[in-house]
Amino acid sequence: MAARGRGATIAILALALGGCRGSHGGSGQDGAADSRDAALVVVVDAAPPPDDSIPATSSDELTARARHLFEALGKGDPVLASDIAFPRDGWVALRDEADPGRDWSKHMDVPFDKSVRAIAKHHKDLDRAQFVSIDLGHAVVQATPHHHGWKKPLWTVHGSRITYSMDGHTRTVAIREMTAWRGAWYVTRLR
Repeated sequence: MAARGRGATIAILALALGGCRGSHGGSGQDGAADSRDAALVVVVDAAPPPDDSIPATSSDELTARARHLFEALGKGDPVLASDIAFPRDGWVALRDEADPGRDWSKHMDVPFDKSVRAIAKHHKDLDRAQFVSIDLGHAVVQATPHHHGWKKPLWTVHGSRITYSMDGHTRTVAIREMTAWRGAWYVTRLR
């Protein structure tokens, strides 16, 4: 899965026209300053939210990423949901492990991939269902930092659900655990 960052860089191009050169048919030798077109580029780096900030329980951004997860479940393709799986760069920065990259693969990446494929195999008809919503569980708690765990007190929630409709019936798919990092919710355990 690709690493995902939350920082944003915004570039603004402002074109400043200093005058109306040539609009009066003058040669520019009448003592007036020669106007030149000028371009100004301003780069603003928006700092990401703190690692342990608690995001909203619903947002358009979370809904879009949950739709990706639902599509991945319907097709049995975990790559389609890579934006809702807890990112490797966050895991590496926040886990108290000797080799946090290996730990991410063992405890996040491989289990997430297996879970997506298992759910797709169990619910063979999800590819024709309609996504309705994602609902975070009700008990959002702050995880206590500990050895071989999170270094910081991140927010977690259990019992989240994706609601979908099919053939006139509303059903759900459970998400075992989601963890907040830098202002967004990510799946840390699907099943």
